[in-house]
Amino acid sequence: MTRAAREPGTSLTVELDAIAHNLAAVRSLLEPGMRVAGVVKADAYGHGMLPVSRRLLAEGVEALAVALLSEARVLRKGGIAAPVMVLTDPWPDRAGEVVALGVMPVIDRWQTLEALAAAGDAAGRTVRCLLKVDTGMGRLGVEPRQALEFLERAAPLRGVELVGLVSHLATAGEPGDAHAARQTRRFAELLAQARRQGFALPDSSLCASGGSLVPPPVAPGPPCLVRVGIALYGGLPSPGSRGVAQLRTAMRFATRLHAVRPLRAGQPVSYGCTWSAPEDTWLGVLPVGYADGYPRAASNRAQVLIRGRRVPVRGRVCMNLMMVELAGLEPLPQPGEEVVLLGRQGKEEITLDQLGGWAGTIGYEVACALGAANPPLHV
Repeated sequence: MTRAAREPGTSLTVELDAIAHNLAAVRSLLEPGMRVAGVVKADAYGHGMLPVSRRLLAEGVEALAVALLSEARVLRKGGIAAPVMVLTDPWPDRAGEVVALGVMPVIDRWQTLEALAAAGDAAGRTVRCLLKVDTGMGRLGVEPRQALEFLERAAPLRGVELVGLVSHLATAGEPGDAHAARQTRRFAELLAQARRQGFALPDSSLCASGGSLVPPPVAPGPPCLVRVGIALYGGLPSPGSRGVAQLRTAMRFATRLHAVRPLRAGQPVSYGCTWSAPEDTWLGVLPVGYADGYPRAASNRAQVLIRGRRVPVRGRVCMNLMMVELAGLEPLPQPGEEVVLLGRQGKEEITLDQLGGWAGTIGYEVACALGAANPPLHV
């Protein structure tokens, strides 16, 4: 795929200091001895995998986590030698690449474990793996009642070692959530039983950003890893996590006013004529749209910042253009003035969660879409 260069004046910047700040804010909430795996899958949620990974490692994270083996390959080619969790069970025929990359896969299939054992033994190496357990997410993983049998069957294998259990909370980040409490109890009981039977499992991991910000009851303590993802980038895993830590939005998406034009009362704006001016007003046209990752679903709901003030998006967001109303701004803004669609301008800020809410989605999706469409500049 060939991606054209960005038009001058439109930029996606990522503040690495904000990511470092967010890491420190989350770590301050963790029990002493808990280690952090910085989640950099999906190009670090659109923020740039390699620059973000290097900064996280410089700030002391003990591991990185990606979703796919191909992402782990990018890290290794980028010179990163740190421990890397691969969160999706790789196909058995990729076992040789797992060994070559020296990564730590999360597996849930016996066939994968056998293939990894054979590949590790042939190479004279031991592949460190984690076993995925489904405690209530209903997505991937062995049943808790099967996990101990899996560990016992795996123990004699050469070339492979299970170093942890992994599970994922479906409703993390909401105080007092009953489902998260049930999942936590299942995981904690299973981990305790496995350790009593002699399995150390030091790299076990239950909590991600939600469980880090709002720890569920009886969450297992050290030695364990927490997988911190969206909180690193200033987003919230759920509304119940708001205010727990002072997180900073790391991504800033800005452009310049392309045109300013008068709009008569009753005149409609954009495709479908979904908004018409109730009175004479002024319209600003921005040279970005959904092709640039800005969510079309935020049409007529979102706001942008001009001169540190919020102004509303009017009409449907187009592929390459969108419109905002400039009423109340004096003097009238002129073409070339900065417009911030995500991030801070003056004392105002549009966060990932605000923009996601206007679009009827989550901040994760907004960040991934903007990062995929715009080469980030790291500052």
